[in-house]
Amino acid sequence: MARILIVGAGDIGGHLAERLIASGHDVWGLRRSDKPLADGVTLIQADVADPETLQSLPPDLDILVYSVASPAFSKEGYHEYYYKGLKHVLKALKDQDLKHTFFVSSSSVYHQMDGEWVDETSDTTPVSFAGKEMLAAEQALLTYKVPGTVVRFTGIYGPGRTRMIKQAQRGGHCDPEPPVWTNRIHRDDCVGVLDMLVTRATRGQALDDIYLATDDEPATLFDVLEWMKDRIGDVEPDHDVPEATRRANRRCSNKRLRDLGYEFIYPTYRDGYEDMLIDMGLV
Repeated sequence: MARILIVGAGDIGGHLAERLIASGHDVWGLRRSDKPLADGVTLIQADVADPETLQSLPPDLDILVYSVASPAFSKEGYHEYYYKGLKHVLKALKDQDLKHTFFVSSSSVYHQMDGEWVDETSDTTPVSFAGKEMLAAEQALLTYKVPGTVVRFTGIYGPGRTRMIKQAQRGGHCDPEPPVWTNRIHRDDCVGVLDMLVTRATRGQALDDIYLATDDEPATLFDVLEWMKDRIGDVEPDHDVPEATRRANRRCSNKRLRDLGYEFIYPTYRDGYEDMLIDMGLV
């Protein structure tokens, strides 16, 4: 069994830690708060933005998973927690003999905005600060002395992530033409993807340097909202959704991940949101 450090033990990282403990690994979860983690996971309270708090990380680690969330949606916040934070952690672990490192990134590194298909080989010249900082952090990981893998998640939804459902309840509307393409992945599949990749790394199995993690079906914003409103029934009159909701317009392919053998718990938005709507008592 492996010794695994998860930096950023929040919603996704915390559930990943729980899965890995159940598989028999030794797992440490690093987070800013002192909120307890799953039984068996050792909590490390530290802040990646402050190198002084990273001086006592566990020894003899095999795997690092870097899955932080910036506390601020700003260029400064992203630079501090994605790029610089990762560099701080790698420096703190420089004398360790890690077998593999993982960085949780996002599809914001893509610049394509005209409905194009993108995959792991597509060009990445982001214009947003979020995409630029994520890409810089990816490159820091992939050029580190230890083999590394970047996992680019698309729009994450699931328990507690109900923005789209609330937009539908408020009558959110987007014209069907021109189509605005969206991509998403359920929180449980984020955890499942990372669990599979980490497990392969602990077994010494081959991994690519980048995986684009998204469900099987890119869908237009119009289709998603109209499907939700039909399922909910009692919604407010239609009104246009904010421009910020439309800022990404591309179709993401999960072929590399599928070819590796991952089977999605929620292959489409309908599968995942249906469970959420039921849990929320809306259908």
